[in-house]
Amino acid sequence: MPRPGPQPHPPGHTPRGAVRVRAVTGGSANEDADPLAWLPSSVGTAARGGTLSAASLHSGEAWRLMLHALEEAGDFLHSAGLPPGGEGDASGYRHLMVLLGLGVDEALRSSDPYEPALRPGNVDNHLKWGMDCPDALYSGTSVRPDAEYRIWGRRGGARFVHFQVMAGMGNAGDLVADDLQFEPDGTFELFLSAERRGANWLPLTPDASTLVIRQFFYDWVGEEPAQLQVECLTPRPPAPPAGPTLEERTARQLAALGAFVRESVRFWWGIEEAGRAQGINAFRPPVVRTDIGGATDNVTVWGSWELADDEALVVEMTPPPAMYWSLSLGNQWWETIDYAGHQSSLNGYQAVLDNGVLRAVVAHRDPGVANWLDTAGNRRGTSIVRWVRADSAPVPTTTVVKFDDLDSVLPASTPRVTAEQRSAALALRRQGVRKRFPR
Repeated sequence: MPRPGPQPHPPGHTPRGAVRVRAVTGGSANEDADPLAWLPSSVGTAARGGTLSAASLHSGEAWRLMLHALEEAGDFLHSAGLPPGGEGDASGYRHLMVLLGLGVDEALRSSDPYEPALRPGNVDNHLKWGMDCPDALYSGTSVRPDAEYRIWGRRGGARFVHFQVMAGMGNAGDLVADDLQFEPDGTFELFLSAERRGANWLPLTPDASTLVIRQFFYDWVGEEPAQLQVECLTPRPPAPPAGPTLEERTARQLAALGAFVRESVRFWWGIEEAGRAQGINAFRPPVVRTDIGGATDNVTVWGSWELADDEALVVEMTPPPAMYWSLSLGNQWWETIDYAGHQSSLNGYQAVLDNGVLRAVVAHRDPGVANWLDTAGNRRGTSIVRWVRADSAPVPTTTVVKFDDLDSVLPASTPRVTAEQRSAALALRRQGVRKRFPR
């Protein structure tokens, strides 16, 4: 998923306020020096790397390293430059709990590339990170660059189905399901390997590590997900070299868990501050960020917003022909705003256009406009427009207006809704989210 702004911290760089952790028994606790420590996957991969020994686990040092990093993460919420007190504290501490949940999930889930399984991603309607797409169902599996894999099944009815090979955080190759060759019965198979194989193929580069599958839904209730399976075609080596012990893996993941929470909260705050420096209540030029995980066909337009209680933001754009497009809101920690309980996002199926023009109103309370984007009580945050295989990537125009003056800037033809219609739309959103996610 594209993520604009600063690149991950270069090796050897210490982010603002970071504390280097002292060496511990049996090795150096240098997990927090990892330039990719802000990624959830860093907690999972820590089991195979790092230098913490079993002694650090038995002595409790690895646990204390985790607690120390978590304490630093909490202290960051009260550092200079962050909004003081009030609701900001609640969103900040809840964000730390989200990060803990993501990191623990990464540590505990299996990731054997010789026994792959297309498991749901840990980012969902509860655990939100990096402005995930409200229309998306993410899944994937670990892969080895020296192995071969076969994926097969049916495409389903999702608006956009996308396969991507990742090399760390970078895009190593991707394709859209609509470009595959299908059998007469609607099934397909896709091979992942270093050498070309079959009609449908994605190359595995020497640094390939993960397969990510995105499904973007327009009609959350009506569209059915793809039915997919995966198998590794390469036998497991008969005598793999011995890896870290369970004690070593656990110690390293404990330290990496704390480092992830600390570095991630700092990273996304820095990203948002960099964006806000370019303008508030405005959108920035379109970007494609395959270097940090974005899909080749996904062009994104980012913005930042901040509204007083009596203000609203009118967002206007003319969507071009596209396979998929959407507009969504996030909070200041780059979490998508609860899209089941609030209409905080709209896609090309949900939005109501006025003679081909989208006019959305970002506001703290319902203006009676069909394309209301609900801030859910947040006073500031981020926004994103996603254009997938669109003829162009227009940048929306914005106008800040007093809430009570909206009628003076909105055309009389602006689509409106009644309270009953709003309630029905929210009920459909909740139904769609329950269908998409198992929890």
